[in-house]
This record gives sequence, structure tokens and C-alpha cells, in this order.
Amino acid sequence: MNHRILNSRTNTVVGFNTFLESLKTRDIIYIGELHQIPQVLSFQADVLSGLLNEGFKPAIGLEMFNVLQQEMLDYYMAGIIPSGQFSNLYELGPEGFDLSHYIKIIKIARKNRLTAIGLNIPRSIAAAVAKHGLDKRELECFHLREDEIKNCSNQYKKSLSNIYRKHPHAEITEENFILAQSIKDEMMAETIAHRITSDKAQMPFIVIAGRGHMEYGLGIPERVKQKLSTAGKSVSDIMIITAYDDEPIKKGMADYMLLI
Repeated sequence: MNHRILNSRTNTVVGFNTFLESLKTRDIIYIGELHQIPQVLSFQADVLSGLLNEGFKPAIGLEMFNVLQQEMLDYYMAGIIPSGQFSNLYELGPEGFDLSHYIKIIKIARKNRLTAIGLNIPRSIAAAVAKHGLDKRELECFHLREDEIKNCSNQYKKSLSNIYRKHPHAEITEENFILAQSIKDEMMAETIAHRITSDKAQMPFIVIAGRGHMEYGLGIPERVKQKLSTAGKSVSDIMIITAYDDEPIKKGMADYMLLI
């Protein structure tokens, strides 16, 4: 567990056990990753194992799986599908992540009979939104509402606009670029909030997604808070994001930073 973890409030590096203590009182633990980096994946496995050793039975929400893959994920977690077949089925799907990077944490969850939850909207849907905008038929299929997808803070829109302007695409407008990101964050937030409000989720709820979906508390966290507030439910959360040790650390990015 030789991880470099920065408490961004005090700007001090803390030990893993001290860090783990801060997770015990939280309902939602957001881990914003840089995808498919071994150090990050080792950290995630250590967080899960550490909580299990303390008697917690967390649920795990994964950006790497879309909501239509939930049945496949459930069958694997129940031991109905063997690991080889599970990996093959995933590779046939649309999400495009290398499952070998995430199988360790999923196996830990299966061994301990935890709930693993696919959070995302299918990549093909997000790609279609980026090119053509929102389709009301698809929104109805995934039980999403246009007004909620568009209901995001100015800071969120500004951060996405900055990304778009650095990497513009002739076939994708800025408006549709923001909508494509928004529909992913809305789908993930809706899935999390639904699980929590329906009391189906084990707690704490660990959310693993790219850091761009949650840094500064934007994206998924702000949407989850809105949904739970509307449902009259209050939860506490904590955010950890992965950062390169030579990048500038800005105030408010996260509660803790995993430095790599």
C-alpha cells in the first residue's frame, strides 16, 4: 500500500490508514481515475480491501459498464458466468475499456458478495448525441429527461467548453459536445441515486469513473446531490481524484489526490 495520498485541504501527504479512516463515515466515495493505470487500479483494490477488512460491505458503481450490461455483470457476480466467458462477452460490447485492468476489483467484489453496478449510458448513445443532439425516443428508453440532462451548473458548462475549444471537432458542435458529456453524467447520477433511494445499495457506495466526471464536485456528484435532495435524502460524500505529481493542484479539485 505504498500510495502517495495528498490531503488537498491541508496540502500534506497522509498514510493509507489515516486516509482510510476518513472514508468510514461517508455514504458515497467517489474515485476519479486516469483510466487503466496500474497504480490507480492497485489503489482502488486496496481501498476496497481496506473497507472490507473494517467490516464494511460497499457497493461498487463502474463507469466501464453501461446499464444494459447489468444482467451480464449480475450473472458474473453470482458465479453463473466464468471469468473467461465474462471477459469475452465484455469485449464484444461497446464500451472499449480493457477489462483486464478492472477484473481484480470485480473479483474482490464477487468473492465478498458485493453488488457491482454498471453506471453508464451505452457509448453508442453518447456518440450519437455528440453528432446529432438528443433523441427523445432514446431518452424515454433510458428513463432520462431532457430538462435534467441540461440542468447543470455554469461552472460545469464552462469547464466542458474549455475542453471543447482545446480539441474542437468539425462534425461536433460545442452544444452537442456538452450534451454528450451531460447525458453520460446524468445516466450515472440517475443510476446511483436510484439505487440509494430505493435502498437497494450496500453502503458506502464506491463510484469509479474518469476524473473528468467528478473533479471540483461537478458532473456526477452535483447531479447526485440534486436528485437525492429532491428525494428528501441526505448523504455525505468524499472525493479522491488521480493526479500526476507534477501537475498544479488547484483548490477544490477533490478532498484527496492520489499522486502518480
